[in-house]
Formats: sequence, structure tokens, C-alpha cells
Amino acid sequence: MSQISVIIADHAPLVYTPKFWDPAKAYQDFKPALEGAYTEGVEYARKHALEPAHSLIARGIGHAAWLTDLQQDFRDNGRLPVKGTDTAVLRTCVRLLNGTVSGYFAGVIESRDGHPGQHISYDIYWRDQQGNALDLRQHGNAACLTLVDEQKAVFKAYGFNANGPYDIGYFQPRFDAAPPRNPNVPDRSAVSYWKHLQATGQGDIWAFTVHCKLGTDGANVHPLLLEVLAFIEGALSMQETIVAKGHISTTDWFGAFEPCWPDAGHPQGGLQKAIIDGFKPFVTVEAFGVAEDFCVYHGKRQAMLYLQGTEHFAKLRFVTDGTAAIIPNAAHVIAQNELARKGGIKFITHDAPLAA
Repeated sequence: MSQISVIIADHAPLVYTPKFWDPAKAYQDFKPALEGAYTEGVEYARKHALEPAHSLIARGIGHAAWLTDLQQDFRDNGRLPVKGTDTAVLRTCVRLLNGTVSGYFAGVIESRDGHPGQHISYDIYWRDQQGNALDLRQHGNAACLTLVDEQKAVFKAYGFNANGPYDIGYFQPRFDAAPPRNPNVPDRSAVSYWKHLQATGQGDIWAFTVHCKLGTDGANVHPLLLEVLAFIEGALSMQETIVAKGHISTTDWFGAFEPCWPDAGHPQGGLQKAIIDGFKPFVTVEAFGVAEDFCVYHGKRQAMLYLQGTEHFAKLRFVTDGTAAIIPNAAHVIAQNELARKGGIKFITHDAPLAA
């Protein structure tokens, strides 16, 4: 049996198999048939008298799925590949379909990463002393940068492999090597960004290969997931809540709640209340997405920060096989998961029973 056959078989069975469904599509590039998937959802609901989302919510029995950055550039062969993303999407789609036709899910909250052409998280944003751009394609597609010379805005870059961190070299930001001289202009320099990350316990600046650039195919949602979402919208007469993140060039935005560095001058620069409000109507909120060690990690961190002590904190369920990591088995993820479990957050798999 081929490796892809083994992967395709590694998911829960479907309660109902839509006409568009083929698990092999999780590993393929194709144009999703959105109209057909939506129409089939409408027809399924009519034929089976499926209760619409608003009715499930009104009766207090609706559950939600929280999807983080399940986009093309993070797929196994994407520009910033997160190995295992295609399989995570497959399992996510299986649970979404089973939960929809079973009258379990009544909402979807989805974050989508998107960056302008020059973004502080891009390796090409940084240059060495000779003016050469940082190129992480030979360094595992990711590196962290720590400040070593504040006056010259010089950072030291570290890559990671099986033996741990290793030195890549010294780099400066290409577009803001020094803060603005005008005191009336807010300082959005890389140095100030790094200092904010340190002061708030977020660590160093991370750089990655170019990914999810706005207007490119890489920012698109995985095509199989798009078909499944179209089916759900038709079946439940609902529209998912979409949160766009990452549009501010001077800060990254991992967790869906807010950017790493708040910016009062930008509409995305603060707490996105739509995320918290989106949790309120549901019995539980099940979290899927990538990457486990970055956006999922920070989303969990923000959820624990903003929801702990509220009735919504106990709603969270993290789907352990509905995610994938850039750096698997990262120590900070293991430590966070243990802390989350102690705090009452539950961890499930995609084939767990559909129950509160």
C-alpha cells in the first residue's frame, strides 16, 4: 500500500458522503466546485429536515468549529510548508461534515493569514552586511532574530534543526533600520517591536519564507475545506465568521484575537472582539488549524488570557489530530498544553463522540 493510501485511510468514516467528496483531494490542487457543494447542502437539509444553525443556537445546543489558517501556503507543498497540514485538513473536513449532518455544529469561526508585500515576518524583509536578503529556504523555512545592536538595528538570526538552534548570521531590517526622526511619527521600528515582544513574554522576532501574500494563490483556503464549508453553508443556512489577520507590515499576528504588537492606527491593530463574541452562542468551540507551534499556540495563549475566568473558557476543545507543526514536539507547545489541561481545556481527536 502506498504512503498516500495509508494517510487517506487514516480518518474517521463519514456519516454521509457528499457527491464532491474524495479524500485524495486533500492532497491535490484543484478548483473547488462551490456552487455544487452549496446546492448539495441545501438539498440534504431539505431531504433530511436538517435543523438550521440559528435554530440550534436558539435552543442552546449548537457547537462551533474554530479554524486557524488552513490555507494553501501552509500545505505540505506550500511556500511555507507545515508537514501534515493536508492530513489535518482532511480530518477537519471529516469532523465538520459529520458534525453538520448530525445536528451538532452550528457555526464556524475562521482566521485567515494575509500579508502585504513587505512584511516583518518575511525573510526578504531582512538583509546582511553585504545587502543580501535573508533566505530561509535552506534553513527549514523559519528562523528567530534576537537584537544584538540597538543603535544599528542589528539582529542575530538562528535556524533550527534536529540538533537544536544554529547561527545563520547578522541581519538588519531592510525598511526601518532606525526609528523615525520625527517625534510626531509613531515608532514602528523592528527594534521597538522586538522590545515589545520581550516585555510581553512573546520572545524574539520570527522570520519565515514568504507566505500568504495578499492577492496570491497561497492566501487561499485549502480547496477541499472550501467545498466542505460551502456544503455546510447550504445545509445549515449559515455564514462562517471570518477574521483576517496579518495585514500590518510592522508586526506579525499569530493568534486570531490580536496582533503581536497592537497598533491603534490600524483597523486590525487591536483586540478582535468578533472572536470572543463568536464563542458566546455555542456550547463548545472545537479548535483546528496550523501551525501548532505558532498560530495555534498563540491562539491558545490568547484564549487563556482573555477567556480564563469566564464561562467561555470551559467551552474550548483542541483537536489534537486536526493540527500540524513547523517544528514538531516543540517544548513550548508541550508546556502550554499541560497548563491548558490543568486549567480545564479539553483535548480531543477528530473521531471523538459529537457531544458536549
